[in-house]
Amino acid sequence: MKYPGLLDDDISRVGTNEAQMYNLLSGMVVADLVKTCLGPRGMSKMYIDILGEDTLTKHGGAFLRKVDVDHPAAKSVIEAVNTVDTHVGDGTSSTAILIGSLLGNAKELLNLGIPTATILRGYEMGLDLALNSLDEIKIKQNNDNLEKMRELLITCITGKTIFDLQEDQMKIVDMIIEASLDVADLKNHHLSIDDIKIEEKIGNVTQIQLIKGTLIDKTIDSSAMPKCINNAKILLINESLETMKTRCESEIEITSPEQMSQFLVQENNDLDHLVENIVNSGANVVISRKGVNDFVQESLAKKGIISMRRVKYNDLWWLEKAVGAKTCESIEKISPNELGFARKIYEKTVGGDPMVFVEGKSPKSVTILLRANSKRYLDELHRNILNAFHVLQNFIESPFVVYGAGSVEGLVSQKIKKQSVFIDGKEQVVVDKFGDAILQIPLTLAKNVGMDVLDTKTCLQAKLANSNGKIKWYGINSETRNISDMSSSKIIETVAVKQQIFKTAVEATNLILNVNDVFMKNIIDNTHCHVDGVVHAHHDPGKNHNHFEQEGLEQRQMHQYY
Repeated sequence: MKYPGLLDDDISRVGTNEAQMYNLLSGMVVADLVKTCLGPRGMSKMYIDILGEDTLTKHGGAFLRKVDVDHPAAKSVIEAVNTVDTHVGDGTSSTAILIGSLLGNAKELLNLGIPTATILRGYEMGLDLALNSLDEIKIKQNNDNLEKMRELLITCITGKTIFDLQEDQMKIVDMIIEASLDVADLKNHHLSIDDIKIEEKIGNVTQIQLIKGTLIDKTIDSSAMPKCINNAKILLINESLETMKTRCESEIEITSPEQMSQFLVQENNDLDHLVENIVNSGANVVISRKGVNDFVQESLAKKGIISMRRVKYNDLWWLEKAVGAKTCESIEKISPNELGFARKIYEKTVGGDPMVFVEGKSPKSVTILLRANSKRYLDELHRNILNAFHVLQNFIESPFVVYGAGSVEGLVSQKIKKQSVFIDGKEQVVVDKFGDAILQIPLTLAKNVGMDVLDTKTCLQAKLANSNGKIKWYGINSETRNISDMSSSKIIETVAVKQQIFKTAVEATNLILNVNDVFMKNIIDNTHCHVDGVVHAHHDPGKNHNHFEQEGLEQRQMHQYY
């Protein structure tokens, strides 16, 4: 008697031991891709997509997002890095390095015969010790301390494009701080980065500027309108100032030329009525999401009113915050509370294109205009300045800092290894390995600045061991290429970033470790749609398929392989 197989022929099983090792290796390979990006002396990565467009960046998260990977473990590492980038906006390379190190140590522990469950418990215990150590050594600051904000930003953007290309480097630092403080609520420890608009234009990097309001990549509708208005009263509308076509088919029966003339006159009278309502409201600037026809433009120009049409929805949102306006619900009944007020509104040519500057009186939204000589540089500047804003957001919301340059990781690693001896069972070895994994961050930093890794590890551990129980912030000095006490430096980082790095790295590592077997179904790539609407796939390319009709070819659906 024949018994059916357990699995179909098109399902393959990797196996418990092999699957776990493949997962660990895949995660380690992805993490290894961004090791050289860490620190002020880190190197850039270039990615060229299928269309030949290149991305040049030192941002570990941005590079990993570009790389297409198939293995689920590799995808888990990239998703973890993206999580850190989304929540704290910094520390993406450190997260990848820590995940890779934890996976490498887990591989060694598995080879020693330590069970996976023990490794998982040990890593969770190590995470608790790391977070407790951070709480012990963190330094409280006031969230309005401008000097600490400058030090945080300098630490964040040193070695990055936006800092290296500036002649006056402190100018860009002060500009970022000023933009953040304009929209921040320090009393309630709140800063929304969405309130800061970032515009990009080709030009000279020294022309980066802050606009106390918003910038619209549009032109004023008519040359007959004023190009500049001081003390502007702004009306934002979501209605069309032109004759609209009906949604369904309609007909108007006209039997004489007089009726045609009356119809056109009535259309203009309706538009004149809308213009009159705008004039009576006191507004001298009208900004619409929809169209403004030539007749209305001419009427508004005669009244000295500026209009702009087809403005993006996001621009209206920023305008509401910048000038204190509300989008008008109905032009038939304009409320005085819906008007916004700007100190000045004017048109100016930027990078060969006309743009409209709206400077608010007390704006709750500001704009950074980035300039660079190419699109690839503009993209990198955008990433750099977003990192900087996230760092300030972390500081304003939670004003606790630690010294950087790998010193905080050295201290945390030392504390974990000291406390690991008091842990019973095989978890002691795992927690000790967890401390070694954290130490890989300063060692990678040392390697990137040109120091010998083995000598650095020995010297760093010796200095930390001889600190006699005192908190000594020994880290990697990128300028002198040696181990120095960073407490006398201005290299500081927010605790929020370090906490997120540790938490995300352990979660991603444990997720990968928890998988001990993989079942995989063979990919079928002959997916198609037939004339009757049936979508299916099969192994053969369709030659043995008698209903592969031409109409079915035309209706073939797009599909994506995962």
